[in-house]
Amino acid sequence: MRLQYQPHPEHGQLAKTLNVSLDNLRSLLCDTRFQQEDVYCYVIATVETHDRRLVQTGSGPNFQGDLMTLCTCKHFMRTFLSTGDWKGKWIGGFTGVRAGRGRNALVYMMRVAHQFDSHRQLWFSEAVPPAAKQAKAADRDRFGDVYPPESESGDPFDPGSYVGPLEDHVHAEGNQWHKDIYYVGSGGRRPALLVGEIGLSFLWNRPMVLYASGLPRLHRGQKKCTLASVLCSLEGLETS
Repeated sequence: MRLQYQPHPEHGQLAKTLNVSLDNLRSLLCDTRFQQEDVYCYVIATVETHDRRLVQTGSGPNFQGDLMTLCTCKHFMRTFLSTGDWKGKWIGGFTGVRAGRGRNALVYMMRVAHQFDSHRQLWFSEAVPPAAKQAKAADRDRFGDVYPPESESGDPFDPGSYVGPLEDHVHAEGNQWHKDIYYVGSGGRRPALLVGEIGLSFLWNRPMVLYASGLPRLHRGQKKCTLASVLCSLEGLETS
């Protein structure tokens, strides 16, 4: 049966940090070294509500292979910094108000552990486990957010240097996936491919943590804010 959305983890580290309460999130992130770190927040247009659960119908963020990654979405936002400057930054992805029952609900939050210039660099990096690469490969999964290179040589920003995605991949129509390879954005920079830190990547499939007064435009991936300010702006909602 053709999957309509990414399956949520049932085992592994991401399953352990699935649907944490706001109180637990604040407790886990109370370390002062985190509080003033920068966060980039945005609305994930591809998150919908199915049977009262939040589901990701797109490829980015991708939470397959027990690893959180952002490699095929928010291209422009990922060019706000040079690739090497993303480590230690936070990304927060929220629902739109429709999927969040009239509010912006937190879908994921991750601290960036690794960043890459290209899909080829990520694919050949030892920092990403082989099993995670296979789980995220766009030629194996229609929600995959990593494109395997044809070889170790070739232009890393030429789509022709990569194995193409599945025919029913969410970015296959009209060769949308080419943009994931060659995009150029702010300051002439390429979008960094971002990998979340294990233990500091959180995921929700229920609208449990909400932006208290609606996600301001200045928090929608256009300006940075501190982790402390984001955590203070959230409101917990227990759901069944």
